[in-house]
Amino acid sequence: MIKLMIVDDEPLERLALRKIINRELFHIEVLEDAKNGTEAFEKAKLHRPDIILMDIRMPEISGIDAQKKIIKFLPNVKTIIITAYSDFSYAHEAIKFGVVDYLLKPARPEDVKNAIEKAISLMNKTHTDFPEHHEHSGEHTLAEAIRYIEKNYQKELRLTDVADFVHLNPQYLSRLFKKGLGTTFTDYLTKLRIEKAKRLLLETNMPIYRIAVELGFSDAAYFSKVFLKSEGKSPFEFKKVASLSV
Repeated sequence: MIKLMIVDDEPLERLALRKIINRELFHIEVLEDAKNGTEAFEKAKLHRPDIILMDIRMPEISGIDAQKKIIKFLPNVKTIIITAYSDFSYAHEAIKFGVVDYLLKPARPEDVKNAIEKAISLMNKTHTDFPEHHEHSGEHTLAEAIRYIEKNYQKELRLTDVADFVHLNPQYLSRLFKKGLGTTFTDYLTKLRIEKAKRLLLETNMPIYRIAVELGFSDAAYFSKVFLKSEGKSPFEFKKVASLSV
């Protein structure tokens, strides 16, 4: 799974970005936030994110200075600058230090999603070991496959179905998933369904068997088994614990 770190000195901004990512991009693991450039450097060294969403003007050291330090030990990290300041001299300097996109606050959810998908495509291009003539088409394939899965996860969905949609053979797509996301197609689909299940358990009163059917599981027992393996507790226990903590 792709690891992403949010760096911003404004708590509400960090929360808003986290919500956008959790809602739109289920293949992203959002790491512990950093609230300034010094924390960004320390936490990047500890957690080694693949993508960073970074504010520019922060206490202690700026986002640009943090990025200069981070790329010394994470040369392939894809950093997206998000800032309230439209001074594009910052953008010019940022590009020299491996920043892949530059968004102005308040960034629209669609723009955040597109910037992250661009970063993923660049990661795929950087890490792919496929022949050169496949590289260009491979840049967007993973993002297209993910969008298709997110629209059709409630159906009986197989790797061959997704491969047909993006016009690739299943073996190639399987390798693309492993390289780009660090997971298999099956594990990605399961994780997506579990995240959707958690939301339904928290936000609705739907019975567990209905949630299982809604999310494309063959039956409630299988759904409960998969949920337990993923979350360490059954759907019923998860809902009970959540209700007690409210």
